[in-house]
Amino acid sequence: MAIRYLYPCYFNAELTRAKGRRVAKDIAVPSPNLAQVARAAKQCGFTVLDEERDVAHPAYWFSREGRLRVEHEGSKEELLKKVAHKLSGK
Repeated sequence: MAIRYLYPCYFNAELTRAKGRRVAKDIAVPSPNLAQVARAAKQCGFTVLDEERDVAHPAYWFSREGRLRVEHEGSKEELLKKVAHKLSGK
């Protein structure tokens, strides 16, 4: 199993792709937090190993929004899309 890191900014509809959003705008949500992303990942059936709350995305070192460590076999893009669909309800 591969360990993948998920940051809330990956799912933030208020960000552009260049600013860190990693999913399509139509499945992104405004200002997601770590708890929402963790809940969505668990609802998808992924094993959340850790919720690291005092961690910042390297591009957003000034904003400690946290990150998740998730076990996932497959591509990170596949993981991001599944979690985003669950987060957005689409």
